[in-house]
Amino acid sequence: MDVYVTVQTKTVEKTSPFPLTVYDPLINEKSNLPRLTTTLVCDDIDNPSVALPLTSTKVQNLIQEAEQKLGAQDVQEYSQSIILLQQATILGSAYAAAKLGALYLDPQNNLTASNYLSAVGYYSIALKLISMIPCKWWDLTLLFDIISGGWYELICSRFDRRRDSYTWNHGIKLMKQIDKKLQDPDFIKVLSLKDTKKYRAIRIYMVFCYALTAEADNDYPLALKLYQETERIGFCGFILADKLIKKAHTKYRLLESRFVQSVKLSPVVIEIA
Repeated sequence: MDVYVTVQTKTVEKTSPFPLTVYDPLINEKSNLPRLTTTLVCDDIDNPSVALPLTSTKVQNLIQEAEQKLGAQDVQEYSQSIILLQQATILGSAYAAAKLGALYLDPQNNLTASNYLSAVGYYSIALKLISMIPCKWWDLTLLFDIISGGWYELICSRFDRRRDSYTWNHGIKLMKQIDKKLQDPDFIKVLSLKDTKKYRAIRIYMVFCYALTAEADNDYPLALKLYQETERIGFCGFILADKLIKKAHTKYRLLESRFVQSVKLSPVVIEIA
């Protein structure tokens, strides 16, 4: 995959819809090791917390060094940070893959256009890496960032249904694989209250993406069903996710009136024997 070099020239506030593009000074603390490395692909797939400790340390060091270079005004420094994140991705870090996806989707300066296809590639890798380990080890904050700041943004404002049908459908397929595991009763029952809110926020975004896809395909009955399903998930306490609940309700009403009207106007064909 090609490397596109950009230079960061502005500071992104913590309210950015792309939290993975925001420099986190706490990333250098040891407490962040699980967030950066629990999605590593390891030999002991049932117990990733003890497998490949040297790889985990290596990945942490790569990501920390990359984070420090991201704010550099020097083109070579910024390019090196991208290479470091790519190395961490090769070693199995979903965080590094998602970080690259966010940086390609939302470049941090006004000189470089975003490369949404590169973003698709890295967001796909991130979801695949996450899906390779038991969901009890998932970082739901990272997963929420990937779905809300990545795939949702791609579907809403970057993809064209005809031009990008393959990559669009691929993203939906990956989300459905994640969604299936999220709905495992054994997983749901062990979630804390905080993680339950994240879980619901993730599902709101994913189901809304399914609905947008059905509507883009003119499958209005399915779109109506999915917008209703989005509403039924209910409010979760995440402002942007809760806004999608309201948006799903509005889109359902508008689509319902259009669909019913089109059915009424459809000509009735009578066959005469």
